[in-house]
Amino acid sequence: MNRQQWKDLLEGIGILAIVGSLVLVAVETRNSTKSTELNTQALEIAAYQELINNISEINMLSLQSRDAAEIILRMRDGAPDRLDSSRLNSAFFMLFRHGDIAYFMYERGVIDELRLRSALKLLPLSGESGRLFWAQSKDNFVRQYQQYIDRLLLEGFWD
Repeated sequence: MNRQQWKDLLEGIGILAIVGSLVLVAVETRNSTKSTELNTQALEIAAYQELINNISEINMLSLQSRDAAEIILRMRDGAPDRLDSSRLNSAFFMLFRHGDIAYFMYERGVIDELRLRSALKLLPLSGESGRLFWAQSKDNFVRQYQQYIDRLLLEGFWD
């Protein structure tokens, strides 16, 4: 082989090496993207599972504690005492904070609006005491969450 043929052969090998490298980079990029997507999904699922666990813990409260169930009944019947009112305000704040976390997850795209609405259904806004609490305490939450809850109230979401 003469010098030109060697040069052409080496250039061909070089081009094949570059193409091969580009193919490998593309495959690795695709794998990395897929891995990132799976990690993101795992984080979203874990966050949503934590939200569901919060709902379950809140629901279990009245099942496990006779006192809690009695307070809830007295509040529904409109006959709370001072201690009941204090305890209920603490419970309401916990519920609305749960809603705030769900709204935060919605804003970040971790959950969709249907899951958000499902999580918010737990808020005590079907009764007068819950609505009064919200009116008096909503300034403790971010404006976007306040506006979202107020919009749902206007839509009759809890009616």
